[in-house]
Amino acid sequence: MFFTLLLCSVGYAHGRCGAEAKLLVSPTHPQQALASLDAGKPSRGQVYLYDTDQLDLLSQGLIVRLRTGPKGDLTIKLRSLKEEPCTCPSEVRETANCEADLVGSATLTSYSVRKAWKGAAIPETGRELHSALSADQLKVLRAAGVSVDWPHLKRKVEIQANDWEARPPGPLKKVSIELWEWPGGRILELSAKADLRDGTAALRELRALAERYGLSVPENQVTKTNLVLHARPVSHVE
Repeated sequence: MFFTLLLCSVGYAHGRCGAEAKLLVSPTHPQQALASLDAGKPSRGQVYLYDTDQLDLLSQGLIVRLRTGPKGDLTIKLRSLKEEPCTCPSEVRETANCEADLVGSATLTSYSVRKAWKGAAIPETGRELHSALSADQLKVLRAAGVSVDWPHLKRKVEIQANDWEARPPGPLKKVSIELWEWPGGRILELSAKADLRDGTAALRELRALAERYGLSVPENQVTKTNLVLHARPVSHVE
């Protein structure tokens, strides 16, 4: 299967795109860190990720995610696999949300389209998922030249998600905290939105925040989606 992804260029990002610095930290004793950050009560929900058994979508930079709860939405996201010049289809610039994701030492450009999701049945198959997408989401996939093998797409994993918002002292106005738990693993992510020119500084502040509250930062920094979809399922022994 071949995908041609057309993403927002860095030059275009300077004109419109914001940035989001993301930092994975060890989820050991998260309540202690949450209390220190005065994070308050979480927003709870489930996150469902869709792909083929071979992770054809992820390997080409396409993420399909459904989230339930107060922030419920169905999202398609196209993210560059590495730092490189790329273009954003002109026909979707008014539809898609463009952003630069700062993960580890990389700045990955992306654009996404969300559809609100309130109480409907969760799609299990690729065909059900295709029917649930909005006209704008399908338009973005067509504009990007993405060819999805819908019959082989499936719901790969269900994640229990807890989200907090904290306003720690310092230059970061708001820090989002997200705990993902799935069969066989869990991870905690700190993130902060910023102007593109301030993204690197925001990532440094997140690292300083983690150090201040005794949170261990794994050396290998990847996106949550990448981590979960590549995680090996747990084998249950009777």
